[in-house]
Amino acid sequence: MTSSDTIAGVDRRVALVLGTALLCLFGARFGRELSPARPGSLADVCFWSGTQIVCYLIVPLVCVVLTRGTLADIGWKFRATSSHWKVYVGLFAVAAPFVVLASFSSDFQFRYPLYDIAIGQSGVWGDLAVWWPFYFAQFVAVESFFRGFLVLGLAPRFGTAAILIATVPYLMIHFVKPPAEALASIVGGIVMGTLALRTRSVWWGVGLHVSVAALMDILALGHKGFIW
Repeated sequence: MTSSDTIAGVDRRVALVLGTALLCLFGARFGRELSPARPGSLADVCFWSGTQIVCYLIVPLVCVVLTRGTLADIGWKFRATSSHWKVYVGLFAVAAPFVVLASFSSDFQFRYPLYDIAIGQSGVWGDLAVWWPFYFAQFVAVESFFRGFLVLGLAPRFGTAAILIATVPYLMIHFVKPPAEALASIVGGIVMGTLALRTRSVWWGVGLHVSVAALMDILALGHKGFIW
């Protein structure tokens, strides 16, 4: 195989990854428009999570299978990852105080939980038992797509620049959130992308993302009087 063949092969891979990414991002952005449920209702947010899981996880998985790839191509690597936990615990320790401070803002309390809960609403915990598995599963999809499919998929051609490439759309999906959170997504995208590239795994990143999201929901529920 000549060097030109190698370059051409890598170009085809980049085109496949980016072309699939365009389809996934479009579907994830506009899929919720198909929801027949009331915005913010349990059915609506579960439908939204389902679109994220399909677009950010199922479609890339189909792409990997059709190209005879492996789960490692989207960062689903388990072996030799146990030693990385300290880094992610450290990141959570850094992020947690900022989340706590942000939770006192009206923007935060209006936004979270994503499931629209009214103060004094009954049956909240039963609804959350349905919603949270959907919510946390979409973080598996998000990490697999942005840090796995994009970063690891583009790194053979672009090297560490793949982290910045993946961070651009990651920032854009946060434009609907409070400005501070959107700004934090830039830092998060770069840090998490760097760690995913080094470890070739997204699983500790999933754990960190879920932990921060759980903390945000718990704080929001607390401010609305459901916990304290």
